[in-house]
Amino acid sequence: MSSAKRVQASLSSFFKPKQQAREQDGQQMTSSAISYPESSGKSNKRRRALKSDDEDEYEDNHNSDQSDEEYVGSCRSSKGSTKPMASARCASELTPSESPSSSQDAKRTLVKSVSDTTTMMQRLRMRIANAKSSEDANSISSPLATTGSLEHTSIQLVQRQKGVKYTPLEIQVLEAKDKYPDMLLAVEVGYKFRFFGEDARISSRILGIMLTTANNFYNASIPTPRLMVHVRRLVRAGYKVGIMRQTETAALKAISDNKSAPFTRCLAEVYTSGTLVEEVGEAEHAESSTKRYLLCITECLKESRDNRVSIGLLAVQITTGDVVYDCFDDGYLRSALETRLMHLQPGELLVSPNLSAETLKALSAYAGYAIKYDEAREPLLEHANRTGVRVAFAEKAFMDRSAASQFITDFYMENNASRTISYISGLSDLVSMALAMMIKYLEAFKLTHVMLTCQDTGHMDRDPFAPFHTRLHMLLSATTLQTLNIFTVTNNTSDSDKAAVELKDLLKPGGRAGGSHSSHVRSGDGSLFSVMDFTRSQFGRRMLRRWVAHPLVSQEKLEERIDAVEYLKGFLEDAEAGSILNSGNNNHPQRLAIANMHNKIGQIVDIERGLCRIHYGQANTQELVRVLRSLETAVSLVPADMDITEPRLLAEILSRDVWTAQLRDSVLSWRQQIDYKSAKSGNKETLFTHGPLHDLLQQHHNKVEEVEQELEASIGHVRSVLNDEKLEFKSISGIDYLIDIKNTKAKTVPLDWIKVSSTKTNSRFHTPYLISKLAERERCREALQQTAKSAYSRFLAEISGKYSELRQLASSLATLDALFSLAILARSDGYCKPEFVTCSNSDDAFIDLVDAVNPVLSCAQTTYVPNSIALGMAGNNGTESQRAMILTGPNAGGKSSLIRTVALTSIMAQCGSYVPACSARLCIIDAIFTRIGASDNLMAGESTFMVEMRETEELMRQVTPRSLAILDELGRGTSTHDGAAIAYAVLEHLVRKRSLTFFVTHYAHLVGAFASNKAVRSCHMAYIEQPHASTQLQLSSCKDSANANSDTKEEINIDTGAESVNEITFLYKLADGASTDSFGLNVARLAGLPTPLLLRAKERAQWMRMEMESKWAAKYARDLRRAVAQAHSGI
Repeated sequence: MSSAKRVQASLSSFFKPKQQAREQDGQQMTSSAISYPESSGKSNKRRRALKSDDEDEYEDNHNSDQSDEEYVGSCRSSKGSTKPMASARCASELTPSESPSSSQDAKRTLVKSVSDTTTMMQRLRMRIANAKSSEDANSISSPLATTGSLEHTSIQLVQRQKGVKYTPLEIQVLEAKDKYPDMLLAVEVGYKFRFFGEDARISSRILGIMLTTANNFYNASIPTPRLMVHVRRLVRAGYKVGIMRQTETAALKAISDNKSAPFTRCLAEVYTSGTLVEEVGEAEHAESSTKRYLLCITECLKESRDNRVSIGLLAVQITTGDVVYDCFDDGYLRSALETRLMHLQPGELLVSPNLSAETLKALSAYAGYAIKYDEAREPLLEHANRTGVRVAFAEKAFMDRSAASQFITDFYMENNASRTISYISGLSDLVSMALAMMIKYLEAFKLTHVMLTCQDTGHMDRDPFAPFHTRLHMLLSATTLQTLNIFTVTNNTSDSDKAAVELKDLLKPGGRAGGSHSSHVRSGDGSLFSVMDFTRSQFGRRMLRRWVAHPLVSQEKLEERIDAVEYLKGFLEDAEAGSILNSGNNNHPQRLAIANMHNKIGQIVDIERGLCRIHYGQANTQELVRVLRSLETAVSLVPADMDITEPRLLAEILSRDVWTAQLRDSVLSWRQQIDYKSAKSGNKETLFTHGPLHDLLQQHHNKVEEVEQELEASIGHVRSVLNDEKLEFKSISGIDYLIDIKNTKAKTVPLDWIKVSSTKTNSRFHTPYLISKLAERERCREALQQTAKSAYSRFLAEISGKYSELRQLASSLATLDALFSLAILARSDGYCKPEFVTCSNSDDAFIDLVDAVNPVLSCAQTTYVPNSIALGMAGNNGTESQRAMILTGPNAGGKSSLIRTVALTSIMAQCGSYVPACSARLCIIDAIFTRIGASDNLMAGESTFMVEMRETEELMRQVTPRSLAILDELGRGTSTHDGAAIAYAVLEHLVRKRSLTFFVTHYAHLVGAFASNKAVRSCHMAYIEQPHASTQLQLSSCKDSANANSDTKEEINIDTGAESVNEITFLYKLADGASTDSFGLNVARLAGLPTPLLLRAKERAQWMRMEMESKWAAKYARDLRRAVAQAHSGI
């Protein structure tokens, strides 16, 4: 044996006295529930460096070494103090042979001073230092133990290896990893959580904590109070985290049958990105908090040549309890699946085993990395580089329809939910299989009851689950959401739209008339949602987001929502003018109540998420207080005598069926049972002030008090033994009932007294009676803690019994907040109420906007030019309606902004919002399709032109006469001839389909090609061209569409001797007729390209134009000669 190892063994033997309870595994024995700390914190830390895992576990559960773990000791004073103190040998370390009942000589050996221990430690440390200097440091510890760095480390999976001896703690970890190989396990060891092997490497990298080695595995640890902070970071990195907790305490273990065995542990909690429910108050400002859907996907191939499939999906939002399902057919490019992914934004994917390569390709593009079935399930450090969503794999057993149905039936029958079974029987086979996979997956997280609660999402009233898409709503495709920047700004944004980032200053709270953005909204991100969002709560924001993502196509529902917005808009105007306080108004109490709702709704926390955490039993006492206070505020918003009949939507959400007296009484009863001071500190033992739960806990409090009274009464016996009538017990550093005497009298104490600690002048002792009573008190406290936890769970279950009613209340509050948001927006300058005209048939769909502006850009530009746009309206004399508009004009002249104005205005109107125009008349549109911008999708293996063609195919396949189609510069991603030909064919198809089409192009010959078609209107964005160094202005040609095919061309002033290219002044005004040029050189000049380069480009453009004209002239000459020759031959 090396000298270093001999020193290590001697040090270990010094701290490991003979213990009969350490059997074959060397595990510690806890003979007392009282913990006595070691001699000093520094000594403990040095001792930790050389002891085995079983010693580490023992000390973690018994000492009080102060460290960053924010130690909470098991020995508490009467005031709850947990400060550590220096002491002699722990009474809890005594073996039966060294117990107080042993011989007097053995008892005397226990009385050791701190100075003796310190001297021994100094000698041992010197010996270790000498051994290290003469041997390789790796014989004691690896470099990792001192540096904590990940350098020079390799993958270390926690797996059994032959010939290796493991400690009892490592054996437990090995068994757990065999059972849960896909989890990153945090194991509770005393007052910290430890990671082992590869899990430790991962935690060290992501959490920035020290990585060490101990025995056979890497180690990393985190303090218990910071557990959930670190768990959230690991989950957001894409890992599945399991929490293994100790199922017994040191006090109760000391009197149990397995007191000599290791602490028992079990998997208590599991978290992933799709199942983690943030605490109320957490992530209120985090954008990622919206990506919480857990999505399960199943698939079945269809018998067709184009590789079409049927896809079933079921999505669960654990945070709010929403459950959404869908079953649909999809093509080779999986565009329908992409649309649903874009809407739901899942944070975790649960994929079935039989997905096709095309579907996996689409999911991989969304996740951000390649999804492989044969990939190892163990968490690895290399996975930390993945920033996308987490992917899990469902069980194969439920790919059989009958097995899935049987599993679902058994689940709902066991939970007494037979009504749900009849509903689920009507779902498709694919959705049923996804449901079975979802329930099985949620079992590990103890979240299956989310599938039992009837949903009331407020926007899709289906029970118990909500379909993803209904006939009452418009489905915006993923392409439309991205290119129109409905929720976020993408890289596809045009140059003119990028000016919207200036919204940051204009959309600050108070910067818009009528209200301010809610504090959790990142105002000014350039999206349509940021302009419309004036909500004051998280649940209201989610409701408004649903409305924007799913515009209404039911005119009845739409008019109900707009009427409610109009009513609240008038109310806000009256409130600002002060007329709401007019006591002569018949609706005065009602209007005051609405004013109170608007003012207090911002004081309510995210009760949807809070109710879910209560329903799952995850809410802590601080969250409980916040939720109960918010519920108390919510139930008091609507007076009992309030009766609103109009508008209809307000009457529904404020009805007495929602705001019931029984619910109000229940909330008040819950609140009155809670002691807020105890809840704030997290003390469950004194949480309840009255009621049956308080009575139950009071019985345990009485037992603790009885033991403490017996302890206090024992002072008389101690006084008589020491002959000191003034002696009192002392509490020092967290240890109670100490007998503190001078060292000069220490030799007179009885031999069975245990010396706890000492100083230069005093010694402190415990009698055997005190030790037994303190152990009894600790056991009573442990029982009190367990009962308090049980009582708290029962209280949460009592609240959860009203979950459906409370969810309905939260949904009504969310709807009210969203309506107030639209009412505040409606008060903005230049906004009007849209008028919807009932269409007798599909061909009557039209749009008529007067002085409309882009809702996003108009906020960033105070001088935004309005435009009047009309399309699809029949003429007064009965002429055919124009269904398509070809829009030309100079680059950066406002074409993209104009077509976006039409699309965004239509979406806003069908959300129930006012729109930025002087007047707006339109017919209900069933869908909006876009083909705007240029981008590739390399993750899916799609080039820029492939993306362009894929979006065009989706548009052409789904468009109807009631749809709005927006196409911007189609065909520019390929050669001029191919692009122009594709543009012509697509436009011809859309005109034949009679959809409302806006077709932006630089192919001027398309205007002439459709000049004779009465259903096509030709327009351009007006401009003024000014030649450089010249005062002569040339107005743009505004030719009639009838003359657009004329061979007469207007001469453009091109002087190759000029200093630069012509200057263009944009008027941003829609005008009839086609533009003569796109003036790309002007944009190049504005971008700052060098003047010599511009002159060279100008010269080349002139030459190419002349060459083209000469080719046409030669062609006309040949045709003319051929015609003349034919004429002569005919004569």
